[in-house]
Amino acid sequence: MSPNKVSFTSIFHKCKTMKQFKQAHTQLVVKGLTHPPHSLRPIISFSALSPSGDIDYALVLLLQQSTPPIIFPFNTVIRGLARSQRPDCLSSSLLVLDRMVELNLSPNNFTFTFLFQGCSNSLAFDLGRQFHAMVEKDSFNLDGFVRNSMIQFYSVCGKLDDARWVFDESDELDVVSWNSMISGYIKNGDMSEALHLFGKMPEKSEVSWNGVLSGLVKFGSLDDAYKVFMDMPRRNVVSWLVMISGYAQNCRPKDALTLFRKMLTSHQEPNAAVLVSVLSACSQLGALDHGNWIYSYIQKNHIQIDSMLSATLIDMYAKCGTVDLAMQVFYSSKERSVSSYTAAISGLAMNGHGEEALQLFEQMKIEGISPDSVSFIAVLCACSHLGWVEKGFHYFDSMFDDYGIIRELDHYACMVDLLGRAGLLEEAEKFIASMPMKPDNATWRALLGACRVHRNLDMGKRVGKMLLECDKSHDGHYILLANIYAESTKGVIAEDIRKTMRGRKVKQVPGCSLIELGGVVHEFLAGDKSHEMSEEIYQFWEEVVKEIKKFGYNAETRVVAFDIEEEEKEAIIGYHSEKLALALGLMCTKPGLTIRIVKNIRICSDCHSAMKLVSKVYNRKIAVRDRKRYHHFDNGSCSCMDFW
Repeated sequence: MSPNKVSFTSIFHKCKTMKQFKQAHTQLVVKGLTHPPHSLRPIISFSALSPSGDIDYALVLLLQQSTPPIIFPFNTVIRGLARSQRPDCLSSSLLVLDRMVELNLSPNNFTFTFLFQGCSNSLAFDLGRQFHAMVEKDSFNLDGFVRNSMIQFYSVCGKLDDARWVFDESDELDVVSWNSMISGYIKNGDMSEALHLFGKMPEKSEVSWNGVLSGLVKFGSLDDAYKVFMDMPRRNVVSWLVMISGYAQNCRPKDALTLFRKMLTSHQEPNAAVLVSVLSACSQLGALDHGNWIYSYIQKNHIQIDSMLSATLIDMYAKCGTVDLAMQVFYSSKERSVSSYTAAISGLAMNGHGEEALQLFEQMKIEGISPDSVSFIAVLCACSHLGWVEKGFHYFDSMFDDYGIIRELDHYACMVDLLGRAGLLEEAEKFIASMPMKPDNATWRALLGACRVHRNLDMGKRVGKMLLECDKSHDGHYILLANIYAESTKGVIAEDIRKTMRGRKVKQVPGCSLIELGGVVHEFLAGDKSHEMSEEIYQFWEEVVKEIKKFGYNAETRVVAFDIEEEEKEAIIGYHSEKLALALGLMCTKPGLTIRIVKNIRICSDCHSAMKLVSKVYNRKIAVRDRKRYHHFDNGSCSCMDFW
């Protein structure tokens, strides 16, 4: 090789960026030097495989060369095309194959491995079958890489019988073969066959265990997943993440926190993804003490707070009712992304700081961060809390006009809620009729909720009956409609609706309230007497009721539709879960401390009235998060302004 060729080959190997490669290549072309395939290998490899490369540049170089060919650069470009997942991946790969034929260059096992990857990405089943035929003809099916890529290809295309045929016909199966086949069953929803094959697997890797674990969690089989988890010979951070996130995502936050504690005692260090899941569990429970401890752990161990972790921390503090701490995290973040801004805006709106939420939204735009569809849901909720109809429509219109964001059903439901909150029920119904897509039940339910608040019996009856016809299994439709009738002194009809609900075997979600005291989360149901301090709690609450009655409290029994005495009605609503949680909070916390309660369903009007008076009589701030929003009770008033 001439000195010039050697020097340019050396220059290529020193290049680190696409710009440097192109400059070096330009010098080579200008000097009129020929460049055999081996000298172009560095530039083709970088262009095809580097995240900062240029696959089109690699393709042009490859297709234009006329020197004696070697197969490596052709396979490299096909591999790069498969990895790019671009729409023309396969058509470009076929151009490369054609060029190989022109140069009498036969594809090898690696060629087909990368081609099957491209077919998997594009779900190109027919083309993949043709490649399979070529593989069989040339006996490449005996190669482990090709075999595993075919199993993967057929599994991705949902052709499990074909994948299993390749698997069963193979003389030698490695751990990748088994993992690919098991993964195929999991992805296509056949968990039983995946477990059956997993049981027959001669040698299981960490990928094998984690794959099955992830599949069980994906389909909600958390108890079975936990058994697999405990049987694992070795658990890595992925195993812990799968289980903890599975619990958090399937409404088992207590189990998520318990497992996280076990993770720490096992000396396995959590990564950011695990901490995100644990913080999500804290958010669900309203477990501020736990959340504070995790934030301290992050700071103590110098864990980098990326945009996702920052947004999750903000969300956790906001959902624990401490919006001031949420904003401290927000303003201390080195980099503020759309996700952290959205979490802060949503947190402010949820906690009754609508004006600050909208100011922050405007600040985000000034800083050049474009809002996404979730950002606008937070903004529209803020407008709803404030009752700013005109402002809400301004933001609603700007979604598409200014940012090209397609409005979804959730955005329309926010607007219906906004109009309903303002008492514009007819306008809300007309707005629903003007929607470009069919309104879902959540949109109509927002209108039904407004009918209850504004006691519009006629519209409520019409909307409620329509919802019962559309979805006979949703308990909320029956309860809202029954309450509308009950509050309109039509208790007999309300009871008929509840009888219909029972006759259709629709189960009402029981009200459940959580309160964290000293790092322990206490859970209550309505009329619950399972707590070890139940007797003291009930006695204490009776004393509280006596005190707040002196300041005008009268139990709101209108929603109790049964034909029973008034005293019995008071007993039914007197021991709702949030009242029991409040009693324990008053008993076990020092004067002046805020009491925080999380409830899984909407707070009733009687509990709302009682909470307002308790905050005044006992001079305590009370924060209650229900299914719709946060209620901050202070000195006899609520942040929701009595609309929820």
